[in-house]
Amino acid sequence: MLVLASLSPAIADERAELGAQKAGQCVACHGIQGLAPNPTFPHLAGQNAAYLESQLRHFRSGERYHPLMTPVAETLSDQDIDELAAYYSSLGEGNTW
Repeated sequence: MLVLASLSPAIADERAELGAQKAGQCVACHGIQGLAPNPTFPHLAGQNAAYLESQLRHFRSGERYHPLMTPVAETLSDQDIDELAAYYSSLGEGNTW
């Protein structure tokens, strides 16, 4: 969390942009712009980046399990996780649920 907070805005924006390019597989469950169309899946838009990173790492390691999320998270690198978290956390402004 401190790492993201200490990044320059340009680097944070770059990470979010890279995350947006990787978010295609997330849309089916978590919706376009991180707003899930189905109430059984959480909205990701505006979530705290450190929280998203932590949860993705838990899914990847098997510490947390979900039949859809675990296989997806297992394919993600640390960089992928950081960039996806930066992207979804950047979507918070203006989103209402």
